[in-house]
Amino acid sequence: MARKYKMKISRLTVDKLGVKLYDRASAVVAELISNSYDADATQVGIEAPMGLYLATRAGGKVADKGHVIKVVDNGIGMTPDELQAYYLIIGAERRKDPNRGELSPKFKRRVTGRKGVGKLAPFGICKIIEVISSGGTQIVGFDANGTKIKGYLTSHVILNYDDIVDDDDGDYVLKTGKLDGTVTAKSGTTTILRNFMYRRVPEMEVLARQTAQRFGIPSANWNISLRDNTQTASAPGAQMVVGNFDVETMPNTRIQFDGPDSTTSKGADPAKWRAIGPDNKVLKDFTAGFEHEGKFYPLRGWVGYSKVPYKDDLMAGVRVYCRGKIAAQTSVFGRKAGFTGEHSIRSYLVGELYADWLDEDEDLIQTDRRDILWSDDVAAAFQVWGQKVVAKIGTLSRDPMRQTTKDRFFEVSDVVKLIDTEFPGQELKEVREQAVELAGMLGKTMSSADVEDKGIADSFAQLTLLLAPHLTLDEKLREAAANSSSPMGAVTDILRTARLAELASFGRIADDRIRVIDRLNNLTDAPDTVEDDFQKLIQEAPWLVNPQWAPITANMSLTTLRTEFEKYYKKHTGKDIYLGEFTTKSKRPDFVLSSQDAVVQIIEIKRPDHKIINTEMDRIITYDEQMKAFLDDPAHPDFKTMFNDYHITLVADGPNLTGAQKLAYDAMRKDKRLTLLSWGSFLAKTKKMHEAYLKEAARQRKLVAARGGTNNEAA
Repeated sequence: MARKYKMKISRLTVDKLGVKLYDRASAVVAELISNSYDADATQVGIEAPMGLYLATRAGGKVADKGHVIKVVDNGIGMTPDELQAYYLIIGAERRKDPNRGELSPKFKRRVTGRKGVGKLAPFGICKIIEVISSGGTQIVGFDANGTKIKGYLTSHVILNYDDIVDDDDGDYVLKTGKLDGTVTAKSGTTTILRNFMYRRVPEMEVLARQTAQRFGIPSANWNISLRDNTQTASAPGAQMVVGNFDVETMPNTRIQFDGPDSTTSKGADPAKWRAIGPDNKVLKDFTAGFEHEGKFYPLRGWVGYSKVPYKDDLMAGVRVYCRGKIAAQTSVFGRKAGFTGEHSIRSYLVGELYADWLDEDEDLIQTDRRDILWSDDVAAAFQVWGQKVVAKIGTLSRDPMRQTTKDRFFEVSDVVKLIDTEFPGQELKEVREQAVELAGMLGKTMSSADVEDKGIADSFAQLTLLLAPHLTLDEKLREAAANSSSPMGAVTDILRTARLAELASFGRIADDRIRVIDRLNNLTDAPDTVEDDFQKLIQEAPWLVNPQWAPITANMSLTTLRTEFEKYYKKHTGKDIYLGEFTTKSKRPDFVLSSQDAVVQIIEIKRPDHKIINTEMDRIITYDEQMKAFLDDPAHPDFKTMFNDYHITLVADGPNLTGAQKLAYDAMRKDKRLTLLSWGSFLAKTKKMHEAYLKEAARQRKLVAARGGTNNEAA
């Protein structure tokens, strides 16, 4: 006759301690691993559909997909009597039980379980929990096939969530499995979860990191492995062993806290605990723990700065462990925002601390083990200690932090390679050295966020290439000034460096112009680009039309002419004209002004594929007439002196004119008062001109390096 297993449990208990408390697959797996640890297991295997949802959800309905999660260990297991007496009692205080206590029977581990509620964790993600456990002392009996063997008596029960919550608060009678009462050759427990809610199992690599982070005690007799049960065991990537949760720290930022093996407060002697700085010397102003009301609370572990900013939440902050399992994760120990160095600390501070006193007399850990009850007096004292550690780490990390941002800048931008390419040869060795030194200085000024931005890092690298020749030239001029009898070689060296500095400056300008041209190409390709966008680009960079043209804002005389011509145009035509900068969104510029060699340049640009029509030509004729009258007006002698003529440039894909407008257009082109640039020739001509300049600048740099002279004939 099958044994009857009974559990006294209320619907409210299952709901609050199962469904509400544990709603993630990773958290449920962690609770089951904790049970295996407490049962002196050395091997724990987790089988799950890695990276998959356990159920589907559509129209508000959840449908199980038939997946299974299985956790298998080789611990001491439970006999039927032990399962009834211990496992099926909810809320029993294990550590106060004289038959069990706070140490595991075989390895004397400080057990992680205390409240006896973790067994309900799976109900947060599933409806069926099946437990098969073999333990006790060895006996002679029959296995599942009826063969007589010597081994461990097996208990086998199935818990059904729906049956439990449908029942009253009396005894719940569990379903007995077919293996119950049989004997197996090895001890251990297998927990099988089925009939899932809409939950997802993390990818194997993520679950491995989560598991490693939750269980912080590396040990020779403690091994956790994962297997994707949707694949065959031999499939690539189907299995992996959970390793240590390693975080690489920044040099010279790590404080180690050492002392005896036990981190309970009972009998803890502060004299045996010490804090060791990055230089391996004992810190006089710190100890590995704190005192509260005459009692010492020790801490073992370390705190420091990670070598790189947080990659994920798992490595963020200081992890606090109690009895081998994570109890909290804190970045600043509750320190209020706004302190010096806050950004770096919140991005880099890492560590792991072990404090078994957290649930020694009073449990200072939240039931879901996601944080510490910081309002408690002892926890508050721990928080104060932690804040002092954070401040100390912040002080220690200043120089290493600067060094780290410098090193990352060099990695992200590959600036050394750029320097070697830009300034090759023995003759430019001093410039290269100056550039590397300058790059290091710039890298140290960058924030941890900026240094990871490839665009920002590249711009700093280009700034290095621009400034290095100028700084080298400055040093050489100072040296020459200090030595009145400078030999000809020194003068030649100065001239060569000056030439290089000039080329670097102009090369950077041309490079920037190529970027603007690329931006122009993007505008031409975008179907929703309006003419205003092109007009704005021309105002900012009139050299797109002619490399010698300057922006209006760079010429005060042209700015004055613009203002006065707007007034003149209004007075003589009765119409407003706007030639201003693109700062007022409500006003669209009619055309853009620029200048070259005392000639006013009037530029109007149309969208690609647009042809000038009669109404637009009428407006251009009016511009022509009014600008001529304005410059010839005796009231404007100063403007006539500064700008003796004007010219109109249209960027459009040809005319579509008839009648008088066509005649006027042809006459203006014949008189060379108007130039038409098609979009194709406009783009090709501009880009070719500036790319040619870049190539010539690069050629001359090579000649400077190769000849070691002033390169007079290089052009």
